Amino acid sequence: MKRSIFAIGVAAVLLASCATTKNVVQEQFSMTKENREVGYQITNGGKNVMFVFDPKSYKMTTVDRVYVEGSFNGWSKGKDESWKMSYDAKCKAYLLEKDASLVRIPGNSGHPEFKFYIFKKAGALSADEPAAISKTPGYQMATNNLVLFAEDNPQDIVANVKTSKTVKKLADFDLTKSVDRDTLSNFRLVPGTTGLFRGYHPYKKSRGQYDTEDTRIRLIKESFEREGIKSIITLSGNEKPVAGEEISAYQQKIIDAGDNLFVDTSYNTVYFHSAEKEFGSLIAEIVQFINTHPGPYYVHCRLGTDRTGTVSAVLAALVGADWQSIAADYQKTNEMGIQEFRDYHLLQYSFEQMLGKPMSSVANLKAELSSYFVNNGYLTQQDIDALTVCLTKEYTVRLEK
Repeated sequence: MKRSIFAIGVAAVLLASCATTKNVVQEQFSMTKENREVGYQITNGGKNVMFVFDPKSYKMTTVDRVYVEGSFNGWSKGKDESWKMSYDAKCKAYLLEKDASLVRIPGNSGHPEFKFYIFKKAGALSADEPAAISKTPGYQMATNNLVLFAEDNPQDIVANVKTSKTVKKLADFDLTKSVDRDTLSNFRLVPGTTGLFRGYHPYKKSRGQYDTEDTRIRLIKESFEREGIKSIITLSGNEKPVAGEEISAYQQKIIDAGDNLFVDTSYNTVYFHSAEKEFGSLIAEIVQFINTHPGPYYVHCRLGTDRTGTVSAVLAALVGADWQSIAADYQKTNEMGIQEFRDYHLLQYSFEQMLGKPMSSVANLKAELSSYFVNNGYLTQQDIDALTVCLTKEYTVRLEK
């Protein structure tokens, strides 16, 4: 069953409820085989989450203390006492109840992700961080447990897990087709623009274990020349090439001309701290760079996934792209086939922090996001108007693909 990425229909909600009992709400908590396995239970009409750690299910007998760590507390690894669990002798399990609003912070899956961080006492104190033990499809991704609420459909997660495990070989791409070349290199035009491209790093090899890597980087270099890229925004710092890596002569000219902006930001900054000064200042620096340097432009980090995905989404929104196009573009990176997956809800969380409201309540994304950056002193309306001109004007006809 396939759902829209913007609304979960009634049928999907029914499927989620009928397919499993694990994300059905309990008004008052009680232990079940299911919540021992998945590690939590939704309670109190969906307002609370009760985390459940059952030592027996994890085959542990020397537990000293247990914490919950996850996307919602920065994977704190037992350093935050407010996430320490208490042992319940009646349940023979460790429990911790939290307000659901504190848990609704997604990981790469688009859902809250967590593990238990366990201090064991067996002679000497040691820590363990066991992988999810749930065998029920849809309740884990990679080694993490996922928290699903009543509106979430486990079947969507099953499909996403399959994507997250996919490794595409070079033979899986038809390099005579432009769509396959661009998918392989994660190279594409940002929605709502005519002069901003986004993609993979043009010389750093982050996935050298795959037979696609050399071709991927070669295609990025070729795309620079084909599209006539004049300025580059690098979000992963000024990393120097090492053995087997090389800056192309074309990019070196851009660097020598002062048209390559090197900044360094992080996964946590762009997703979880987007409403703070560091991210606002980053966007301001990038906008000022675009407005004072020639286009077309190329923005990238290492994979072109997180930092690139968020920054290009913000720039797209500022020049008028709609949320549906932005979210769909963000998820295209999953098609690279490098065992990485990002759900658009992670990007949505970043936007909602800036806007201070759910995306479903945003009537005019361009206007409301522009107001956020102007009202907080990061940009002026003149900056945004100039940005729109730079990113949407007609550029010289490019070479044929």
